[in-house]
Amino acid sequence: MKSIGKDAVNVRKAPKLDSEVLYETHIGYPIEIDKTQGDWVRFKDWQGTVGWVHKPLVSDVRTAVVVGDDVNVRKGPGSEHAVVKKVAKGEVYKVTGHKGEWVKIAYYIEGEEIGWVRKDMLWGSQ
Repeated sequence: MKSIGKDAVNVRKAPKLDSEVLYETHIGYPIEIDKTQGDWVRFKDWQGTVGWVHKPLVSDVRTAVVVGDDVNVRKGPGSEHAVVKKVAKGEVYKVTGHKGEWVKIAYYIEGEEIGWVRKDMLWGSQ
């Protein structure tokens, strides 16, 4: 698992600059790389879309995307902890820790930690 390291990155259909652009993505977007070809990487995203990006645009920062609707973020790693925030499907957060089936998330740019989310409510946190 990696993430996109720049804003406004074109995801392409094939590993070349003149290939069709499938979509544009943003900094922090989590990707699962399955192949490298020269200076390009092929990946799958949280929606199952397969695309290519130029390798220098990829970051080692661990991120995850929310896959559940209206997901609880808790003060600690367990359902007994208070809800501190709700997050929406498709939002991307930085992964800052793991404890059992729980993942600690933070805002990507600011780095401020938010709290804990069940692992099954996120994609990319593995």
